[in-house]
Amino acid sequence: MSNEYPGSNANPLEVLDLANAYSRASELLLRKGQKRVALSIAPARMCAIHAIELYLNAFLRHEGVTPEEIRGRLHDLSEATFVDKLKLRKKTAQHLEAMTAKREYLISRYAPERAKEHTELTRLAATLAEVMKKVGKHLHSTSSGRH
Repeated sequence: MSNEYPGSNANPLEVLDLANAYSRASELLLRKGQKRVALSIAPARMCAIHAIELYLNAFLRHEGVTPEEIRGRLHDLSEATFVDKLKLRKKTAQHLEAMTAKREYLISRYAPERAKEHTELTRLAATLAEVMKKVGKHLHSTSSGRH
């Protein structure tokens, strides 16, 4: 049995596929939740945040960042490289910074009493959609023949 960290050998397109799966799960869970009951949509929110993180991880791996360096980021979604290379909109970049500053990933997982601090669902969906589109386009336009 290997002591290797799970996912260390995944290539960027495999991580992209996993991000797509979490994005789809988020959409399905959101449709089943009660939008006015914060905790009923917590799983959808968690999947959306995790998908965003996976998209950015796929991007970083594609750019040559090692899995060890990515793990050391500790859910940091804000980085100038994302904004510059992916040409993210200002609102999206600000949202990624705010999510990191508020530690939204951890709040969504462990702090039901802080549910009111979450990003609005429309903003979260817009950020997810833009990151998904631009990371997918970036990886596919620069990795022809690798998938």
